Amino acid sequence: MISAAPIGLQTLQGRRVILERSAPKHAPFLQQCYQNDEFMDLYRLAQDRRQTEEQIKERLAKEQNLLPQQLKRVEWVIHRREKEPIGLAALVDYQHAHRRAEFLFGIVNPEYRATGISLEASLLILDFAFNQVQLHKLVAYIYGYNHYAQENVIRFGFTQEGRLREHVYFPKQGFLDLYLNALIESDFRANRRLSRFSKRLLGWDMTSKPAHPQRLPKERLAEAKQAFEKMALDGLPGMRN
Repeated sequence: MISAAPIGLQTLQGRRVILERSAPKHAPFLQQCYQNDEFMDLYRLAQDRRQTEEQIKERLAKEQNLLPQQLKRVEWVIHRREKEPIGLAALVDYQHAHRRAEFLFGIVNPEYRATGISLEASLLILDFAFNQVQLHKLVAYIYGYNHYAQENVIRFGFTQEGRLREHVYFPKQGFLDLYLNALIESDFRANRRLSRFSKRLLGWDMTSKPAHPQRLPKERLAEAKQAFEKMALDGLPGMRN
């Protein structure tokens, strides 16, 4: 049986982590994240941190009726498998024509940041970006003071394409530099480190290009159509002999 679902609604599952699309049930955790200045200063400075739990829940409820393609973004809550949520991740500013999106990632508890759990969650998102959404380019903007994150994206194979000096202004921090980093598909496919990590942590080589579905010959399509019509008729009450 063939099943299909819009890309971005599925849960991303690893061996130790699960990434669920943000939903109303996650509102309490999202509010905790927004009120955690240490976390948000690293994850996303532009986020409105004054939202109440009810406001967050209402926003997420509205977004459930829209596809990620319509929102041009998808956000996940990162869970330790069958345990508490530990962070947020997202692909934002999705540009279909350019097959490009921006990568956001953050772990709330510092003790999980430099661990295999954080690495596994990042690998799941890269796998989603290049093998499901089929992006050509993934970009990551890093604040100038976040040296750990800048070093981390380079380890993942991103190339630093530029440094935007005093590019954004926030009242508490003043003018900030932004590092522009990017990972293009050809570099992703050729990255032996990502290949090795994904085999060990995910159980498959995510850098291998997925096989494209092949169109059946006309005679096979006709056979499949007949079989489908017969199955549909057999399933209708009162239509059986």
